[in-house]
Amino acid sequence: IQCNGTVNANALAYWNEPQGERDVNFVSPFAVKDGTEKYLSFEMDVGGWNNIRMSLENIFIIAVAMNRTLILPPDQDIYLLMS
Repeated sequence: IQCNGTVNANALAYWNEPQGERDVNFVSPFAVKDGTEKYLSFEMDVGGWNNIRMSLENIFIIAVAMNRTLILPPDQDIYLLMS
Protein backbone atom coordinates (compact mmCIF):
# COMPACT_ATOMS: atom_id res chain seq x y z
CA ILE A 1 0.00 0.00 0.00
CA GLN A 2 1.35 3.39 -0.92
CA CYS A 3 0.20 6.85 -0.01
CA ASN A 4 0.99 9.82 -2.23
CA GLY A 5 0.52 12.28 0.65
CA THR A 6 -2.86 13.66 -0.46
CA VAL A 7 -5.02 11.78 2.05
CA ASN A 8 -7.25 14.09 4.08
CA ALA A 9 -7.04 12.50 7.54
CA ASN A 10 -9.97 14.61 8.79
CA ALA A 11 -12.23 13.00 6.18
CA LEU A 12 -11.31 9.60 7.63
CA ALA A 13 -11.72 10.57 11.29
CA TYR A 14 -14.70 9.18 13.14
CA TRP A 15 -14.39 11.71 15.97
CA ASN A 16 -14.71 15.34 14.97
CA GLU A 17 -15.88 18.59 16.50
CA PRO A 18 -19.63 19.32 16.24
CA GLN A 19 -20.51 19.90 12.60
CA GLY A 20 -22.88 22.84 12.92
CA GLU A 21 -25.59 24.49 14.97
CA ARG A 22 -27.74 21.35 14.99
CA ASP A 23 -24.94 19.34 16.65
CA VAL A 24 -24.09 22.10 19.13
CA ASN A 25 -27.73 22.55 20.22
CA PHE A 26 -28.58 18.83 20.35
CA VAL A 27 -30.25 17.64 23.57
CA SER A 28 -30.46 13.89 24.02
CA PRO A 29 -33.97 12.46 24.53
CA PHE A 30 -32.38 10.23 27.21
CA ALA A 31 -30.98 13.12 29.27
CA VAL A 32 -32.33 13.57 32.79
CA LYS A 33 -34.53 16.67 32.79
CA ASP A 34 -35.68 16.90 36.42
CA GLY A 35 -32.30 17.95 37.85
CA THR A 36 -31.70 14.80 39.87
CA GLU A 37 -28.26 13.29 39.66
CA LYS A 38 -28.18 9.90 37.97
CA TYR A 39 -25.29 7.48 37.63
CA LEU A 40 -24.05 4.97 35.08
CA SER A 41 -21.73 2.09 35.92
CA PHE A 42 -20.14 -0.45 33.62
CA GLU A 43 -17.85 -3.45 33.58
CA MET A 44 -14.55 -3.34 31.70
CA ASP A 45 -14.13 -5.42 28.57
CA VAL A 46 -11.78 -8.36 29.17
CA GLY A 47 -10.39 -8.24 25.64
CA GLY A 48 -7.25 -6.66 24.30
CA TRP A 49 -6.27 -3.00 24.42
CA ASN A 50 -8.27 -1.92 21.35
CA ASN A 51 -11.48 -3.53 22.65
CA ILE A 52 -10.99 -1.74 25.98
CA ARG A 53 -10.36 1.59 24.22
CA MET A 54 -13.47 1.26 22.07
CA SER A 55 -15.67 0.25 25.00
CA LEU A 56 -14.43 3.26 26.99
CA GLU A 57 -15.17 5.62 24.10
CA ASN A 58 -18.68 4.19 23.87
CA ILE A 59 -19.43 4.41 27.57
CA PHE A 60 -18.16 8.01 27.72
CA ILE A 61 -20.53 8.99 24.91
CA ILE A 62 -23.45 7.14 26.50
CA ALA A 63 -22.84 8.87 29.84
CA VAL A 64 -22.73 12.31 28.17
CA ALA A 65 -25.82 11.59 26.05
CA MET A 66 -27.76 10.47 29.11
CA ASN A 67 -26.37 13.28 31.30
CA ARG A 68 -25.21 10.81 33.92
CA THR A 69 -22.16 10.62 36.16
CA LEU A 70 -19.95 7.74 35.06
CA ILE A 71 -18.75 5.39 37.80
CA LEU A 72 -15.45 3.83 36.79
CA PRO A 73 -14.80 0.19 37.69
CA PRO A 74 -12.05 -0.80 40.15
CA ASP A 75 -8.47 -1.14 38.91
CA GLN A 76 -7.76 -4.40 37.16
CA ASP A 77 -5.09 -5.93 34.96
CA ILE A 78 -5.40 -5.49 31.22
CA TYR A 79 -5.05 -8.61 29.09
CA LEU A 80 -1.50 -8.91 27.70
CA LEU A 81 -0.48 -5.63 29.41
CA MET A 82 -0.15 -6.91 32.94
CA SER A 83 3.14 -5.21 33.81
